[in-house]
Amino acid sequence: MKRRSFVRLGLTVATALAAAMTFSSAAKATQGVHDDKIVLGSHQPLSGPVALWGVPVTNGMRMAVEEINEKGGIHGRMLELIVEDTAYQQNKAVQAGDKLLKRDKVFAIVGALGTPMNMVTMPRALKRGVMNIFPLTAATEMYEPLHKLKFAYFTPYYDQVRAGVKYMVENEGVKKVGVLYQDDDFGKNVLHGCEDQAKEMGMGEVVATNFKRGSKDFSSQIAKLKSENVDLVCLGTIIGETLGSVGTARKIGYNPKFMVSSAGYVPENITLAGGATEGMYGVGQSPIPYYDEVNDFVKGWMDKYKARFDKDAVLQSVAGYEAMLLFGKAIEAAGKDVTAEKVAEQLEAIKDYPSQFGGPKLSFSAEDHLGPDARDSATLFQVQGDRWRAVTRISY
Repeated sequence: MKRRSFVRLGLTVATALAAAMTFSSAAKATQGVHDDKIVLGSHQPLSGPVALWGVPVTNGMRMAVEEINEKGGIHGRMLELIVEDTAYQQNKAVQAGDKLLKRDKVFAIVGALGTPMNMVTMPRALKRGVMNIFPLTAATEMYEPLHKLKFAYFTPYYDQVRAGVKYMVENEGVKKVGVLYQDDDFGKNVLHGCEDQAKEMGMGEVVATNFKRGSKDFSSQIAKLKSENVDLVCLGTIIGETLGSVGTARKIGYNPKFMVSSAGYVPENITLAGGATEGMYGVGQSPIPYYDEVNDFVKGWMDKYKARFDKDAVLQSVAGYEAMLLFGKAIEAAGKDVTAEKVAEQLEAIKDYPSQFGGPKLSFSAEDHLGPDARDSATLFQVQGDRWRAVTRISY
């Protein structure tokens, strides 16, 4: 009898533990889901040197959220978006991420900007069963290694620059490749892409030089590239560092071909350059929307954006808008009883999702959480006058 009582007690305890674990798992999966709303979070550089990315990205996401809510939300729930400022600093990203995850208890982190920032917040989110969706960085770490709850939206920096180097060598007579890169995970994605492509093409060692985030003096780096006769400089830079490095080169009469990744393929690298970036190349996924060149849909969207934020829409605005809109569709497809796992399954089911802004089609699967085709979804652009002009589609 004692043994049977012990067995019954053991089964009762085991059942209770199993129920507790199930409840805990369910609680994690439905964090941020309420009867009347779904709470989403993002961290952005709303101040500091990369605010020219963070502010329009945030505006684009807010515009998508407002459109969804104007139509009644998702299965009767409104979307609430909480955005925290990181100033493009990792320590502030940790604080922002912890607030979103622990205090605000968001359902997902969406469109968070910056490779270094995601590298410290993404592991925390995934550990809590919170999705890291379409971060505004094209680093390979955003989708590799595969994890059920992380998805990437953008052609990787690594593949962008590989395709760019290949084109420049084959079509522009480049003989020596150099890289000027931000000394962090973002910059190293650019560095490794250039190194691997140059090696594959038998070009010898790439001339590499780096800088710390926020640097303003690039004289030593530019002098090194010039002394090594580099005629293609791949830039692992964003805005301020792009302008600073290219401007430094022009001042000393050094005029190689410069090529930025999508992080530097933004209108501000023309409007703030005073002509210094004329002829610079950039690799991107989508065309920059110029009002007098876009179709009626995009023109109407740009009008609405201008009316809402009193600012002109830029490529960064499009990136935030499209990323949030697609995630909203996945949440809706997951049904009323939404969980992170159900949303992930709906994202994995997306095939050939079209962009309304001229970007590549996106497809996901259970084995592949990167939307665009990494090796064949980039376009080479060039600064010509006051605009970025498409040169050609590139691949490697």
